[in-house]
Amino acid sequence: MNVLDMTIIRLAAGLVLLIAANIALGSINAIIDGEWDQTKFRNGCIKSAVVAAALVAVYFAGYLNPDLMVVEVDGQTVNLMTAVSLAMLAAFTAYAVDVLKKLKDMLSTATPGADAAPAACRRERGNPCRPQGGMTYERY
Repeated sequence: MNVLDMTIIRLAAGLVLLIAANIALGSINAIIDGEWDQTKFRNGCIKSAVVAAALVAVYFAGYLNPDLMVVEVDGQTVNLMTAVSLAMLAAFTAYAVDVLKKLKDMLSTATPGADAAPAACRRERGNPCRPQGGMTYERY
């Protein structure tokens, strides 16, 4: 393997970790807000697996045919392998920015206590709420 291959492998591993961190932070925020949705979580996991598989497939296509699709842009030659590297770098950057935003939001907001009800279940006149096991609140 040459240096480019190891760089792409490290970038791909980092991208998988960023995708996992993005899902974990989004899930924790949803649980804290009382808006957990199993379907949305499942769809996010499926989407991340498809994105990772697509990047791996395109990488191997570029590895098998490195000089295919040669384009010259401003004097710079871009082949399929270079395009794959740029796509992975763009995906890495997009997920990194999203994870950093979620971390900033998580660090800058207060965590509700065990007795705090979610906003959708605040006590209203004639409509009291009570906890029903764990952090789940149901109206009665």
